[in-house]
Parts: sequence; C-alpha cells; structure tokens
Amino acid sequence: MAKYDRMSILFLVVFAILICEESLRLDVGSLSDPGPGLFPLGCGVIILGLGIFIFARTFKDQTAGNSIWASVTHWGNLVSIPVSLIAYAFLIDFLGFRLMTFAWMTFTCRIIGKLGWKATIFTALTTSLFSFILFQHYLGVRFPRGIFRF
Repeated sequence: MAKYDRMSILFLVVFAILICEESLRLDVGSLSDPGPGLFPLGCGVIILGLGIFIFARTFKDQTAGNSIWASVTHWGNLVSIPVSLIAYAFLIDFLGFRLMTFAWMTFTCRIIGKLGWKATIFTALTTSLFSFILFQHYLGVRFPRGIFRF
C-alpha cells in the first residue's frame, strides 16, 4: 500500500512545483507590496512542504492501516466531503451564508466527525456565528442573505 501512497504524494509534489513555477511568472512582489503571484507561491510552497513530509513518512509507516488505500478507509467520507462543499457553493446564494454554514457544519460534525448532537449543534452554531461576525462585521465581507433575509 505504501507504493500507492508514494505515487499519490509524488503527484501532489509535482502539482505543487507547477503551482510555484507558474506563480513565479506572475509578479510576486514583496510582503509589504504583494503582487498577484505571492499567494499562489505561498500555497505552492506549503503544499510542496507537506507533500515532502508525507512522502518521507511513507517510508517510516509500513503498516497497512496508515495507507489511504487500506480496506478500512471510509470512502463515503472521502467522497461526501467534496460533494458537500460543491453543494455549499451552489446553495449559499439561495439559503444564505449563516444558514448554509450552519447546515454544512452540522453535516460535517455529525456525519463525518461522528460527534453527538449536543457537540454538533454547539460547534455548528459557534462556527457559523463567529465566522459571520469576523467576516461581515470586522472584515466587511458581504455575504448572501438567502431566502430568509436575516
């Protein structure tokens, strides 16, 4: 299984190198005067670093349980997370930021994280509330209000 993990990680490393290379074609600028290539370069460097770190760990962890391709992998979770994020992106205009964030966090905590209902509701409420306060009030980001207009 480590062979398949290494192949997956090498794809990630090559992808990160391509991100870094293309971001260098843009004007990177500096930290005080950032250009359009600074953020993609930073993301590429982080992905590259994580990829190299995980690739090195595949030589240390030789047990089958540590592999993504192991039979104990929860494939439903691996598929439902990106599908739920796509649904989030499509439904946020209709339902609004607060309601959609609460619904997505409820799904993530309950179905993916296997939390109890009290922890799920608490986490979903606090996440949606604090993210709304941070982005809307402090950073001035305007979010879709949705069908309920609150």
